[in-house]
Amino acid sequence: MSNLNLANLLAAAPQAAEAAADGFQMSNSFAIYLLNLILWGGTISLVLGIIFCLLRILKGPHMADRVLAADTLSMQVLGLVVILTIVTRESMYFDVVLGVAIIGFASTVAFSQYIGARADEKMHAKDNKETNS
Repeated sequence: MSNLNLANLLAAAPQAAEAAADGFQMSNSFAIYLLNLILWGGTISLVLGIIFCLLRILKGPHMADRVLAADTLSMQVLGLVVILTIVTRESMYFDVVLGVAIIGFASTVAFSQYIGARADEKMHAKDNKETNS
């Protein structure tokens, strides 16, 4: 059981898929072609998503839009690192995924707290202005 890690699972995946096919015969080169097609398609879509998120972060118009774009950006970076892990067959990149996920979550919570505090300040300033009038 201790020898069961991601690298061994990735190495055994083609044999397991072939054993599970039960009569569906697919050549190994076609399976590799499909896997490469899926990985390239995923990479291209994630890069396009990252570009759109960066545009939303720069353009705004509100702070909440920027926070959501930053959170989505961190998730897309996670997707790219997972694709890198699949391509290189190195399980050490999953530690990077965990670190980026923690940083992305913490930054989203921090920005949300900041937005909430600003909204409270604006509300109190408006109440004080109405009271003084």
